[in-house]
Amino acid sequence: MNLNQNEKILVDTLVCKLTNQRIITGKTSNKNIFSKKKEVSFSEIHNIEIMMHQGEENRLKEGIKYSTIGLSILIAISFIPFLNNIFQTIFFIIGIIPLIYGLFLIPKSIFRLKEHSTLFLWLKNGKCLIISFPKFDDENAIQIQSQLNELI
Repeated sequence: MNLNQNEKILVDTLVCKLTNQRIITGKTSNKNIFSKKKEVSFSEIHNIEIMMHQGEENRLKEGIKYSTIGLSILIAISFIPFLNNIFQTIFFIIGIIPLIYGLFLIPKSIFRLKEHSTLFLWLKNGKCLIISFPKFDDENAIQIQSQLNELI
């Protein structure tokens, strides 16, 4: 990435770079090479918004745990023939509830919207530059927003 004359990087993250003249979005590869996608000078920015704590946490392990517990209880009551119908019904309900909950959590965790924080830069031409950071309440997003508020 080439910087302009008298330009310094103020905030350096994996998804964007904030300099004293512009903001540059892109992606850092495994070899620590930053490839630029878009860049915006401060004069083009009209407004800044930040949305924190978006997406859902991964609960796959919890879903597997609940499914295993429920299935274990159902298998255990099938091997105990001397329980009367009332106890079998009670243990069936005790086993089926965690099984259903676990089977609900597994696909929900696989197809979830991953946790992220988003910074919206509204431009004067009506367009929006969206920068998404890969964690809940990402410190880099807060730092970039505070630096932009000072510079604009």
